[in-house]
Amino acid sequence: MILVTGIPSEPPVQLVTEAAEKAGVPYILFNQRNAHLYQLSLSYRHNTFSGTVQIDGQEYNLSDLTGIYIRIMDNYLLPEVQDKVFNYIGEIPAQKSAAIHKQLLAWMEVAGCRVLNRPWDMLSNLSKPYQSQLIAAAGFKIPPTCITNDPRVIVQFKNEQGPLIFKSISSVRSIVKELDEARMNTLNRIRYLPTQFQKKLEGTNIRVHVVGDVLFATKVESKVVDYRYAGREGEEVSLTPFELPLAIEKRCFKVSKLIRLPLCGIDLFRSDRGDYYCFEVNPSPGYSYYQQSTGQDIATAIVKWLQFGSAK
Repeated sequence: MILVTGIPSEPPVQLVTEAAEKAGVPYILFNQRNAHLYQLSLSYRHNTFSGTVQIDGQEYNLSDLTGIYIRIMDNYLLPEVQDKVFNYIGEIPAQKSAAIHKQLLAWMEVAGCRVLNRPWDMLSNLSKPYQSQLIAAAGFKIPPTCITNDPRVIVQFKNEQGPLIFKSISSVRSIVKELDEARMNTLNRIRYLPTQFQKKLEGTNIRVHVVGDVLFATKVESKVVDYRYAGREGEEVSLTPFELPLAIEKRCFKVSKLIRLPLCGIDLFRSDRGDYYCFEVNPSPGYSYYQQSTGQDIATAIVKWLQFGSAK
């Protein structure tokens, strides 16, 4: 039996539950929005955690779980907690929801079953510079990079490297942009926020999803720098399954293990010269976008790895 946590209507969660049903794998659905209606009991004896969770009147023994899929948003951002006009559940239920979330996340750190991914291990994405060191340790190339809040340094870096792109160095999602002439005129803004600049590469984006012992590579073709937002610029994106060289596959598995993320979305870039670079590793990938576009069954791999220990 596996535990699926998150918002049931969100595609990554929905696809996992559908895959579990199709595969005949029993699962428990922890709907964050109803957390205040659940009961969670944990105990620690003889160096072992045990407990039960009661959902919709049904009690489940946590020791029966083989795996957990975590897709949990900050509970304080839930409409039932944040919106105190239309959806608010009340102060006491909101406090209960917060307590259950805190208790559940703490237990997931030490749960004896397989977990995708343990909350603490996801924190490597809070710092892009730190994560880049782990990526490099796995053998991947990193584009020439400069992190600064000094406009003069960037001018010099641009003169040395040529065209640049820039993005946030934190886990907060930002749109990757090219440092064009118009943005050069507003470069003084970085004095208030250190920003990551990288040499703009020419080639093809490749998204890799590692699920335990298997991976899915997807070639991404688009005219825009950040293909996730191609629609905003009136452009299209083409996604197709892609076969990586064996050496690059091994590096993807290596970085997954180094960062301790058995489930991750790895952003690769194959240059026109055939060199492979790695930009970053997403600890909670929205894989559904790629699965629904290519037919690559990532959700079933997630279910199989959680239930059986292998996605093959």
